[in-house]
Amino acid sequence: MALLTRNLLPVVEPRRRPARRDRISGVAQPSQRDAPTPAQTLTRVALTTLRGARRPDRRPARWSGAAFAREVDLVRLHLVPIRTRGGLAASFAREAFHADLATVVDESIGPVSAAYAIRWLELGDGVARPPWATWLGSLRGPGAERGWPLERARR
Repeated sequence: MALLTRNLLPVVEPRRRPARRDRISGVAQPSQRDAPTPAQTLTRVALTTLRGARRPDRRPARWSGAAFAREVDLVRLHLVPIRTRGGLAASFAREAFHADLATVVDESIGPVSAAYAIRWLELGDGVARPPWATWLGSLRGPGAERGWPLERARR
């Protein structure tokens, strides 16, 4: 019996392969785990959209166009049935796969990304936002969004 318990001790082996490193510089290479998730990307897009919307002087000119507003509102209508942030992130990942939206995180966010960003905000706090042009005109400064009299989104 003593022989059996001695044989059941765990054996710790040294790591056979070191972490992936660049052969020249010795710096670890980015792996798939370092890539942002769709939810992280969508959060960044939402923050960038809010920042751009709150600063009219730094806002891209196309954001004020009627065609841009029409497209944002059309995409938002398609996103209304999505009820969770997880579902929205999965939809965004599929959209980003086709349109490469995950790499566009700057002031030149397109209408599809802007629509996803607004829906992300709506699902986060449960407050429905008005159409794009109205929402864009209502934001003035850091705390402006809280002052807008918006209705609660249906859940």
